[in-house]
Amino acid sequence: TETVHAAQANSTTTGTADSGADSATLTFDFNPAAGTEAPDIATYQYLFAAATRFDTLDPTISEAALRRLWQWRSEAADADATATEPSEADIDPTALDTPFTAIAVLTETVPALTTILGEAGATVIGYASPTDLVSAAWADETTLVILPFDLLVPRLAVLAIDGQTPVENANNFAVERYPLVTTIYAHRNAGNGAEEAAAEALLAQLAPGNRDPERLTVVAMTGVTAMVRLTASEMDQRGYAWPAEFVGPLLTSADITAISNEVPFVPGCQTDTRMDNLTFCSKPEYMEALTASGVDIIGLTGNHQNDFGREDAVTSLEIYEAAGLPVYGGGRNKEEAFAPLYLEHNGNRLAFLGANSYGPAFAWATDDQPGSAEFDLSIMSATIRNIKQLGRAEVVLAELQYQESYDVVPLLDQRQNFNALVEAGADIVTGVQSHVPQAMEFTDGKLILYGLGNLFFDQMWSQATREGMIVKHTIYNNRHISTQVFTTLLYDYGQPQWTTPEENRAILQRVYGASYW
Repeated sequence: TETVHAAQANSTTTGTADSGADSATLTFDFNPAAGTEAPDIATYQYLFAAATRFDTLDPTISEAALRRLWQWRSEAADADATATEPSEADIDPTALDTPFTAIAVLTETVPALTTILGEAGATVIGYASPTDLVSAAWADETTLVILPFDLLVPRLAVLAIDGQTPVENANNFAVERYPLVTTIYAHRNAGNGAEEAAAEALLAQLAPGNRDPERLTVVAMTGVTAMVRLTASEMDQRGYAWPAEFVGPLLTSADITAISNEVPFVPGCQTDTRMDNLTFCSKPEYMEALTASGVDIIGLTGNHQNDFGREDAVTSLEIYEAAGLPVYGGGRNKEEAFAPLYLEHNGNRLAFLGANSYGPAFAWATDDQPGSAEFDLSIMSATIRNIKQLGRAEVVLAELQYQESYDVVPLLDQRQNFNALVEAGADIVTGVQSHVPQAMEFTDGKLILYGLGNLFFDQMWSQATREGMIVKHTIYNNRHISTQVFTTLLYDYGQPQWTTPEENRAILQRVYGASYW
C-alpha cells in the first residue's frame, strides 16, 4: 500500500521489481496508458473523505458546493497573479453555498485531488500530517478537511456528499455515485519473462485501493429498551414490530446491531400499564420488535433482568439462544456474565463486554445464578487489558449500566470510571443506563458516549426522555475510524421516529455543548 500512497501523492512514481539479475520497472500515475509502450497492468481505486470536527450539526455538503470551494479565487486574486491567500472578507459563504471557507489537505495529496476537483484555489491549505488536519478542523469550524479514507479518525465527522457517505457499508453507500475517487494506474515497461514475473509479484502485494469494502464493518448501538407498561400496551394493539417501524431499516442496514434490552422475556407475562410498576417483564412475542430492528447481539447489563426471578431469567436466555442471538454483560452465572463476546466481521476482530454498576444486588449474577455482570473497575479493566495483550480482539466496545441521571452532564464518578476503561484499552465506551441523551468525550482519541437516551420505552413525560440517539461506528481494517450520530423522538409511548432538522439541531447542540472536547 505504500506504493499506492506514493502514487496518489505524486503525478508519477517509479518502482523496481528485483528478480535476481534482471529487473522490471513499474510506473504509477493518474494517466491511463492506452496506446503507449507501457500498458496498464493494474488499477487502484483511491478514495478520499470530506470531513470536519466531530461536533458539527449538519455533516452534509453537495458536490457542487465542494467544487466551488476547492476552486475558489477572489476577484482580487484573479487580477493579481501573486495573490494566493484569501482574507475572510474576500470569501462569501452565501456564494459558496456552504458554511465552510477553507479546505485543509495533506500537501502530498494535492496532485491526486486535482484529478478529481480541478485546479486548487486559494482556499486550499496544505498540511504535513493527518494530525495537523484534525487540529485544523477543530481550530476553526469553517475548515473542511479532505483526506484519504484510510486515514480517518473518530474525532472527525465525515460529510455526506449528495447523500453518499463512505463510512457506510454497501447497504447505504454506492461508490459509483461518490465523487471523491481517483484511479491510480500501474504501468510496466517492456521486459523479459523474469522481469514481468517480478513485476506481477510486486503488484500482488498491493491492496486494490484504500477503501476495501471487505475490510469495513458498521456497528449500530442504541440506548434503553424496555418493552413494558404503555409500550407493551401499544405493541399489543398495533403489532409487535410497531416500535421499529421508523428506525428498523437503519438499524438493520448495519453489519452488527447491538441492543441493550433491560427486561427479560417471560412466558405468560401480563401487560401492566401502571406507571408506578417497576417490576418488568416482556412477552416473548415482543422479540419481533428486535428482529425488525436487525438485532445481532444483546446487551444484558440492565437492572431488571431478574425482576421475575432467576428461573425466568434463564428462560429468557434460552429464548435468545433459540433466536440465535449472542449476549454479553449478563448470563447464566458470573462467569458467563463477565465473559466478553468476540465477533469477527470482514476481518475486523471485535470484543463486546458490559457491566451493571446500578444494581440492585438481586440483578447481579452469582457463581451459580443468572443476572448481569456486577461492575468492578479492576475486573473490567483487567479484562480489557487481557483482550488487547493476548490479541483476542483489536477493537474493544465496553458498555456500562451506570447510576441513572436525567441530566445531559454525566455524574462525576461516571466520567471517572468511563475514562478509566479507555485508559485500560477500550476503544469505545457507551452508557446504556441514561433515559436522556448525555454528553460525549474523546480521551486519547477514543470515543466515550455517556448515555444514548431511550429507544423503546414509554417515558413520554418530558422532552428529554422522549429524545434518543442511535450511533453507527465504522471499523476499518481493525481500527475505529468514524462514528455517526442519529437522533430520534419518541411517539405514542414506544415508537422512536427520526427528528426534524430543527429537533436534531436542538438535541445535538445540547449534547455537544455539554461535551468534553
